[in-house]
This record gives sequence, C-alpha cells and structure tokens, in this order.
Amino acid sequence: MATTLDSDRALENEAEDQFGFVGMAKRLAPSIIEASKGDGMVIGLEGRWGSGKTSLLNFLRSELDDAQKQGIYTITIAPWLNGDASSLVSSLLDPISAILKSREDELAAANGEEGNAALDAMAEVGQLLRDYGPKTARGIASVANVAGYFVPGAQIVGGVLQAGADAAEQVLPTGPTPSELKQKISKKIQDLNVGFVVILDDLDRLEPEQAVEVVRLVRSVADFPRVAYLMCYDREVLAQALKTGLKVADGDLFLQKIDQLTFSIPLPEPFDLRTQFLDEAKAIYAEVTGSDAEDPLLDDLKSAVDREGMGLSTPREVKLALNSIRFVFPQVADDVYFPDFCRLHLIKTTNFKLYQWLEVYLSVRSVLITGDASVASDERTKMGNELKKLLPSEGADSGRSIWNLRRFVPGVANVEEADKRVFNTMNSAAVSEAVALKRLGSPLHYRFYFALTGPKTVMPDGVFNELLQLARDNPDQLTTRFTEEVRKRRSSGKTWFEHVLDRLDDECIAALNEDQLAGVLKALSDMMDVALEEDGEHRAFDLSLDAVANRVAKRCLSRLVELNPARQPEVVQEMAADGVAINWLVGKFFRSQLFQHGRVGDQAEHHEQWEISDEVLNGAIEILKERVRRPETKALIANLPDVSGYLYGWLNLTEDDQAIDWFQEHTASDEGFLQILDHLRSWAMSDRVYYPLSKEAVSRFLDWGQTEARLDGLKDGEFADQVAEIQLAIEQSRH
Repeated sequence: MATTLDSDRALENEAEDQFGFVGMAKRLAPSIIEASKGDGMVIGLEGRWGSGKTSLLNFLRSELDDAQKQGIYTITIAPWLNGDASSLVSSLLDPISAILKSREDELAAANGEEGNAALDAMAEVGQLLRDYGPKTARGIASVANVAGYFVPGAQIVGGVLQAGADAAEQVLPTGPTPSELKQKISKKIQDLNVGFVVILDDLDRLEPEQAVEVVRLVRSVADFPRVAYLMCYDREVLAQALKTGLKVADGDLFLQKIDQLTFSIPLPEPFDLRTQFLDEAKAIYAEVTGSDAEDPLLDDLKSAVDREGMGLSTPREVKLALNSIRFVFPQVADDVYFPDFCRLHLIKTTNFKLYQWLEVYLSVRSVLITGDASVASDERTKMGNELKKLLPSEGADSGRSIWNLRRFVPGVANVEEADKRVFNTMNSAAVSEAVALKRLGSPLHYRFYFALTGPKTVMPDGVFNELLQLARDNPDQLTTRFTEEVRKRRSSGKTWFEHVLDRLDDECIAALNEDQLAGVLKALSDMMDVALEEDGEHRAFDLSLDAVANRVAKRCLSRLVELNPARQPEVVQEMAADGVAINWLVGKFFRSQLFQHGRVGDQAEHHEQWEISDEVLNGAIEILKERVRRPETKALIANLPDVSGYLYGWLNLTEDDQAIDWFQEHTASDEGFLQILDHLRSWAMSDRVYYPLSKEAVSRFLDWGQTEARLDGLKDGEFADQVAEIQLAIEQSRH
C-alpha cells in the first residue's frame, strides 16, 4: 500500500533498486576479490548518511558469496554493535578461525600427502589465531586495571596502541608476543590458498574512542596478507571522530593514511530522487482520496517536486519526506492542499530551519489577517532578516530564493528593507483563493499542515458548512445560530459571528445557491440589531461590524441577481417588510443604498455598481416608510442599539418631519431629553477614545441654543451627573 510507512531498511531485493546499486556491485565485486588475493588492502566506501552505502553492501555480499568457490570468504562486522576491543577482535578472528576449521574438515577427507600438509598448515594457522586474539584484544581496556598495575600515559587515546602493547608484554603470561604471532599468521596465510573480504559497516556511528580501536584493528592488529578490508563510512563524520579520538589536527588526513583507495557513492542521476518522490506521492494521493491527481493539481504537484525537490540529495531524504506524508496526510486530507503539503514536507526534510520559520510566520500572519493581533516593526525586521539568511539566492528559479517561496507562501517579498520582506498585504481575491483551495497560505487552514488541527481562532470547516446548510434548509435556525455566535467571543475579543462574516467572502458567496443566499440575507435582517448591541465597539482601523454585514449582504444580493433576477426583488421586499433588525435595516443597510444611488449625499456610484435597481429600492423604501410610522415601531426606538443611526436613516427615508416630531415628543421629558442627547454622541480617538456631542448632530432635531440653555437649567438637579457628562462631551467636540 502506498500509505504503508517505509521502514528505511537497506535494500536487499534487486527488483527494488532504483539507483543503480546492483550494477555498481557487479562491477566492484571482481576488483575487491582481486584485492583479497594480494598483500592486503584497505578500501574506503564513502558516502553521506542515507546515500545507500548499506544497500550497496547488501548487493556486494550477494556478488562476493560466489567467490567462495575461489576460496575468498566474506566477513561482516558492525563495530558500533560490538562494544569493547575484545569482542571487536573476536568478531574478526573467530570467523577466520571457523572458516579455517571448516577447511580443515574438507581437507581431512582429501587423500595424499598434499592434503595432509595443507591440513597441518590450516590447523597451525587456526591455533595461532586463537592465541593471537586474547593478546591483542586489550587495547580499549585500560592496562592500568590489569593485575593492579598503573602505566603512565596508557589512558591517553593517542598512546593507547604502543603503551598498551608494551604494558601488556610486562604483565601478561609469557609466550610469543603479539608481534611474533602476527608474523607467523601472516606467513602461514600466504602459504594457503584462502582469502578474506572483511566488511566494516557504519563506522560513522562510532564514538571517537571506538573509531580509534577500529583503526588499530585494521592497520596494527590484523593487517594480514590476503585480507581486504572494505570500510564504509561518511568521510566527514569519521574524520571528525578520528580527530577527536586521536587528538590530531586533521582527521581527514589521518584517514587517508589508513585507506589505500576509496570509492565514493555517486550522486543519483539528475531527477532520479525527484522522480521517485513524485511517483510515490501520486500513489499516496490516489490511495487516500480514492482518485488520481489531475490537472491543475497535478501540474502544481509536479512544480512543487521540481522546485522544492531540488534540495533532495540522498535516497534516505526521499524516504523521510514520503514517510512524513504517509503518516500525516490521511488524517488531514480534507483540510490541506496536497501540492503545498508535499512542498512543506520536502522543506522539512531538506531545510528544517526554514520549516520552523514558516510555522512561526504563518501563525503570526493568520492572526494579522483575521484582525486578532498586530506585529511590531522590530519583529518584522527580525523575521525579514532571518528569511534572507535562510533563502539567500537571488535566482527566481532557485529553490533557495524568496522569489520561489512567494509562489506558495503569501506576503513575502525579495526586497532590500528587511521589514518589508514579510507580512505584506494580499488582495482579497488571492486570500479567497487560498482559503477555497485550503492552501498553506490560508489563515484558516495553515495550522492543519503543522498540527493536524485548525487554528483556535478559526471556526472548523465542518461547523461553518453547517451554517451554510442551514441557510438553505432553515433560515430561522440560521438566525438563532448567528445570534449565538454574536454572544461568543474569541481570544482576540471579537465575536465568532464576525469571523463568520469574514469567511463569507467573494469566493464563498460565489459557491452558494439562491436558497442559501436568500437564507443568509434573511438571517442578517432578523438578528443584526442583536449584533450591534453585543458588539458595542468603536474601531479606529477596522470596518465596523455593521459595515462588514452590509458588505456581505451586498455580495449576496449581487450574486442572487446573477443566479435568478426574479428572486432578488422578492428577497429585498421580505427584508424590508419582515426583517426584525429594524435598526440595521433603516439606519445601516437601506440608508447605505440611498447613498449609493445618489439620493442622499454626494457620493453616488455608477448604476453598474449597484446591487439592486432603482425600482427594487423604491419598493423597499415604500415598505419601510409604512413600517416606521407604526406605533409599535416607534415604541422600540429609544432602546435600539444605535438610535442616532436609526433617526438619520428615518430622516433620509421619509424626507419629512416624522422623525423630528418623534424626537421632540420623546425629549419632552428631561429623562428622555438626556437619553437622546447621549445617543447622539459620536466617538473619536486620540490618546484615548472620546465621545463628543457636536452642535451639528443636535441641530438636525433641536434648536442648539435652547438645548444648551436646558442643560444649564438641569445641571443642579437630580440629573446633575448626566448633565455634567453631556456638557463635557459638548466641550470635547469644540476641541
């Protein structure tokens, strides 16, 4: 299955080889076999971690197995698993002894003096090896522990080889010295028609002291004739270990003294790694989604692999990136855009610091877009400088350039000023597209790419889609849900209802059917007065809540007339006749239509920009004129959330003295007078928020001089505190 995790084990099956390791093994094996027939050879097989060294070794072993017919035997040692020097030497000498013993058994069955002579030679070499092993297996153990003796300098790694040998000569039982035994073994092996290939794998996993022991084994202890060592390692890593363990200035130079020749794992052929990644990524997508990737998604996936895949350098990196995708994508397939998901995991594998930067950047950017936070200039500068260090290239086609990053990460730019490299604004269409496709740059979906869940400041898609379904099936229930969301606050302080309005952007509204559009408009017409009352905030830099709702309503009306021109007038009439939110309808929405159509003010828009026609607007105005005359409607005014907005809307709708008559009637009492003046106050921001009361606001309804005189007459009575506050508001409006 495509989504089954790859264990990242070295290859053993030739059919699974995608990078030519089998061909390399077939061509290297004869040379290695030939090296094992001479005076001894140390061959370095070099390659980065994950480049496929062990896979190549597996195929080499298969080729070398056939060489046993020539008397060449393969022994594999994993020094990092062996522990101390005793087991390390034993892991080499014991297999050699065992092989020689098996040859003894073969020759025992042979007839003739030649067979007996060979048998005697085999037996003698075997015994020599058994004696040699214990005497040479003491290097890593401090000789200071042998028989309680202390040998100065023996504990220093650089002096272990010589000091250890000298000390052991003094304290171990008498007999042939290791040097004498080694000479005898070498002579006997030369007389025998047998050879060995010793594979030492994963030397780059060793601690520095262990690395020194392996070097000692290969060059000082067991450099026998007819033994070829194949040492496998990452050159940079092993050189550093030798530098530390031997306390030499240049570990790489020391390593050159050990190896007599080296073979480096070649780089994969161009595009091999990216081709493998693309093929397996397509298989993962097909298995998880149940359908093949098709254009335009497939084209973008190819582009993602081509550009972000430039950083892949080893087969292991391909496996790591694919395993990350296999592990996570099935859980978030409905919440992410697959090409961006692949981009991110390629970056995670090949440039982890950039991955970390992106997580921080996208999380901050999301709250900027939703209006839940701001970013200081110095923080912008810091992040801009970090980005340039991570992506220094100026090439537009380079995977290490900001030019490339901006293809899928919004708001970044390759400019000189660090603070302008990040958090740049996007047009609404681009944001809408990112949200619709659930791209990495979507403020609603970015967190699914990193944490498998959406941001806490974002309504889950499932819940939002439920609201859209209610718009179609049950607008009254949608009104209730909208009202509930108005009363819930996010961590930023804004309501969840405002978040819903923000998500009803052009892209979302364009996907709604006419019943859903009508349902949204009905819900707004019924609950927006509750929203105005609950919001209660004045925003210096953001649109007011009623302005956001107006924008959504206008978008819905424009889309509705596109889908069904006959349905739109019906919906507008229903809003005017039955909408419960009379404050919003009169003082906000339909008043804005009067301005737009040029019936109020001097900022009329061209008729092509109108959401509703003059005819439809006239019908709504007639309905509203009748509603505002009703006693039951007038009884609501004093308690509306935005009385001044309603009164101005009433004036604009009727163009007569009805609103002024009600105003004067209501202000006949002192309590009503002060209440209405308080409602007519505006707001302004300086060092703090102020609520001034201007002459212009009052003069539309009352004589200004009479108003000031009346306030003076009330300032010492039971309403003294209220009067003082209003007079202060008047004074603030003058300054």
